[in-house]
Amino acid sequence: MAYVRKTDTLVHDIAERVDEMSLAAQKPHQSDKLEIGTNEYTDMRNIVVAKTWEDAPELQGKLPDDWCGTPTRVDVHLRNSREDRVAHFYIENTTANPIRLSPEFRNSSYPDVTVYVDELTGAAKTWIDSAAGKKEKLREIKEQFKNLRHQLVAFMQQHASLNTMITEMPELEMYVPDKYMQKYRAKSAPRAKVERPTNVEDLNIDVDALAAAAITHRMVTASSSS
Repeated sequence: MAYVRKTDTLVHDIAERVDEMSLAAQKPHQSDKLEIGTNEYTDMRNIVVAKTWEDAPELQGKLPDDWCGTPTRVDVHLRNSREDRVAHFYIENTTANPIRLSPEFRNSSYPDVTVYVDELTGAAKTWIDSAAGKKEKLREIKEQFKNLRHQLVAFMQQHASLNTMITEMPELEMYVPDKYMQKYRAKSAPRAKVERPTNVEDLNIDVDALAAAAITHRMVTASSSS
């Protein structure tokens, strides 16, 4: 194996590789868009329209169209009981599915309507519960890779070469860009310099998590490219 000296660029590139893996791991959990034509979109549309008629629900569907709000689009703000924003999305007014809001919105083309999570039912409720689960998963993934990045940088700072890094912690290889591994695998005369090994346990590096994260990244990447 050739001797590959540790440089600031090497450390930066490995840390950047961790960041790239983090983004790839997050991607499957970022799709929480409300798609037109789905059951959840239809349920949400009906809930939003009904929300505007809550002061006089008995009039919904009974007034002439020109008395009602006929917006181009409704900006929906979904909040929880603490008034925290949970989601923001749009409901489009289409010829196939015309929106008729209460007269209060008659003069607004892009009205804002606030709906609360506990007012959701059916597919709309299922959708927001799934979106909440995705947000929590995203938080876990970000935290996991943030910790791995910090631990790897601390580990690398205690070494003078990529060689001793991989000797002490073989799992690191999964995070090293190919250009460095090609140098590492090249034939070369042995170096006389001996480096003092560090203690992976003292740095609290979870090598199982390190390997699992890299393997998950490979699986996600392979799935998205197929």
